Amino acid sequence: MTLHAAQVRAIDELNIGVKEGMSTCIKRCAIACIPLLAPPRIAACAALCILACKLTPPTVVMNCTTGCTNSVIDTYKPTDVEKVNKIVGSFYKTCKHNNL
Repeated sequence: MTLHAAQVRAIDELNIGVKEGMSTCIKRCAIACIPLLAPPRIAACAALCILACKLTPPTVVMNCTTGCTNSVIDTYKPTDVEKVNKIVGSFYKTCKHNNL
């Protein structure tokens, strides 16, 4: 099962926000991401979702981060959840820097 930007964007529809508290955000992210089944996909989905909760980045930055993450996961198929989190963080920094 492939994690696509549309699936991550669907998480936005949960109205997750800092005002609800991070524990609520994390729970909702987990519920939204568990159906993806593969640990790297779940990790990417959760990392992107929590990133959106914590930082509420502009749409262009979130779309850039999501697209880059999906591309790398589809191409290299990482199996280490920690690597996936680092991939998301790295792309977020790059996308944020390039879109400011």
